[in-house]
Amino acid sequence: MKSKSVSWVVVALVVALAALASAETVTVVDSTGRTVDVPQPVEHIASAYGIGTYYVYALGAGDRLVAAWYVAVKSASQAPASFSALEPRLNEVLCSGDPNVEDLVARGTDLALLDASKYAAVADQLQGIGVPTLLLATETAQGVVDMTLTLGAVLGEEAEVRAANLVEGFYRVYGVAAVAATNTPSGSRPRVLFLGSSLTQVASGAMYQTQLIDAADGVSVSADLVGSWNTVNLEQILVWSPDVIIIPPYGNVKVADIVGSSDWQSVPAVQSGRVFKMPRVFGPMDTPLPESLLGVMWLSSAFYPESAIFDVRAEAVDFYQTYYDYVLSSAEADAFLIP
Repeated sequence: MKSKSVSWVVVALVVALAALASAETVTVVDSTGRTVDVPQPVEHIASAYGIGTYYVYALGAGDRLVAAWYVAVKSASQAPASFSALEPRLNEVLCSGDPNVEDLVARGTDLALLDASKYAAVADQLQGIGVPTLLLATETAQGVVDMTLTLGAVLGEEAEVRAANLVEGFYRVYGVAAVAATNTPSGSRPRVLFLGSSLTQVASGAMYQTQLIDAADGVSVSADLVGSWNTVNLEQILVWSPDVIIIPPYGNVKVADIVGSSDWQSVPAVQSGRVFKMPRVFGPMDTPLPESLLGVMWLSSAFYPESAIFDVRAEAVDFYQTYYDYVLSSAEADAFLIP
């Protein structure tokens, strides 16, 4: 049963939103094809879509978050040390688990971002009481572009400019990588194994990680697998015989776990010393976050170290300064260099 206080909050919010009906409204289409009217300005954002949360920060609206879910961060203790600069209110806004409608309303939410694969029913509830709600989902480069522009459109003029610049950055990086790919004979492209959070968990062909490998001019050895993360045995990895092994910036797998194991010594990537763990500042750049444009550049440098087409260290410094107002330390910047 709802408390009186929450009920009054609901009534107050509905009245407030009704008052905004005559104000400027931006109409957008979310990832599921729903048309959503978003009264302006948006001042209190609840993002229960972890990927979308990082775009709110990148578009300059992080200070408007009243509730936030993050990728692979369910408690403050799991957050990278850099989060203290990204979100000094982390203990206040950090949420996990399923979103609660009454809680979001009590926080004054006037725009909710929800995971389209999980929370369509929650979106209906919020829309029913007058809270504009976008259902978001992306696992493709085009999806990243679409979501960036959608959020830019509803978060104000500064966000719209930032969104356009970020999309331009994606087009630049993918375009440069595509041109480089035309000069690389298909037979000489490195065969890449992208691991998950364990030594035998690998990315399927449907995952964003495989798209990043393709964009960086590599060939995923597990591209024929379907679904999400797949668990395989070591024998299958030996059959694949990858030239490069990539470890994501989350999970407990370390480079030493592979290069120091006798079981992996026959793998070409181990023999040539091409086992790399991706760096991380805020979000993991192998997922559809703003950082994923750095992911393409970093992978390209890992695949073709002798003919690198990106200065990844300089790009990373500029990216975090521009989109997160964060100055990388020398150690953080150096982490983007391929060892």
